[in-house]
Amino acid sequence: MTAGVVLFPGVPSGFAAGFTTLEGGAVDSPALGRRLAVAFGVPDAEVARLAQVHGRNVLDAEGDLEPVRDRVLGEGDAVITSSAGRLLAVASADCTPVLLLDTRSGWIAAVHAGWRGTAARVVSAAVESFRERGVEAKNLLAFFGPSISRERYEVGPEVIAALRAAHAGDPVPEGAVRPGRGDRSFVDVAAFNRAELLAAGVREENVVDAGLCTASRADLFPSYRRDGAGTGRVLTGVVRLPR
Repeated sequence: MTAGVVLFPGVPSGFAAGFTTLEGGAVDSPALGRRLAVAFGVPDAEVARLAQVHGRNVLDAEGDLEPVRDRVLGEGDAVITSSAGRLLAVASADCTPVLLLDTRSGWIAAVHAGWRGTAARVVSAAVESFRERGVEAKNLLAFFGPSISRERYEVGPEVIAALRAAHAGDPVPEGAVRPGRGDRSFVDVAAFNRAELLAAGVREENVVDAGLCTASRADLFPSYRRDGAGTGRVLTGVVRLPR
């Protein structure tokens, strides 16, 4: 086990997935990506990241790319590939990171879902990108990394209105939102993304949640809400292992 990395349970043979912690100190994304690669058993893997913009753009990391160990593909909040040895990663510091994989086809995805991306239905955009490539949602496995919990995330009415409007047809649990101070509310953004995946056809038993709150665990994770703009990042990633 590599210090500063937690591996998700239940990841099938041929794949690896996990996320970084503050153990060993907060470092930049390239160093965090290399830490993930070492923990996954592919220390020289190419790490593909994104210039995240809180939207729903899905970038394709498929095919032959110029051989570099660490690359930022461009602006987007989801990235997909079926290429073995190409580690996909998203950075977060309260937002919800979601990893998707299909054992039948080998396709994988990493998704960054803040509240804006969640209102834009970024995980649905990733699932649709899979569908376009012949991957059925019912076969997908989903892994949720650490994110801010409902108890620590109080927002204004405009956030709740945007989330409810975007997810009106999804099975969002009643407890995903509870009253806060005045017109504000506490919200579980991860719950909206989970409901979105279920509505898209992902099976409930195929969803694994780390169940860790970034804002509550100062010993493990950076948190934008807790620490401000200068905080570090959690890097959550997935790779299809070379044979």
